Amino acid sequence: MKKLPQSLQNKQESDRRATSSKVEDAIIELKSQGYNIRIKDLMFVTGLSRSVFAKPHIRRILVEYAITEPSDIDSSSKKSDKKQPDINRILAEKNGYIERLLFENEQLRKECEILRGQIHLLMYKKSVTDDNDFPNF
Repeated sequence: MKKLPQSLQNKQESDRRATSSKVEDAIIELKSQGYNIRIKDLMFVTGLSRSVFAKPHIRRILVEYAITEPSDIDSSSKKSDKKQPDINRILAEKNGYIERLLFENEQLRKECEILRGQIHLLMYKKSVTDDNDFPNF
């Protein structure tokens, strides 16, 4: 089996990093605008083709940001020699997805706590301005 020249390997790796960065930037931008992101949206924003989003390095980003759910090996990627799936890769993908969901859950809990505090303060201020000694909580 021939080995690729080092310069070509370096170029491919830099292209992968650039594509990953482009996709990550688009995800962050769309999330900051409140979008429920789909691959179609990312295709429009990045100008990348649909096939790019099936590549492993991009797929990891999509799973990490909860755009797609981690899955076992797709039927299209199964080889005819029926190799076992790379268990470590699948576990890492699912663990990343779980970590992302736990982080998002914690952020939403904090936001909910802050909003409850603000509601409490607003109700207290209203009871004070209405000169009511017993606020209706």
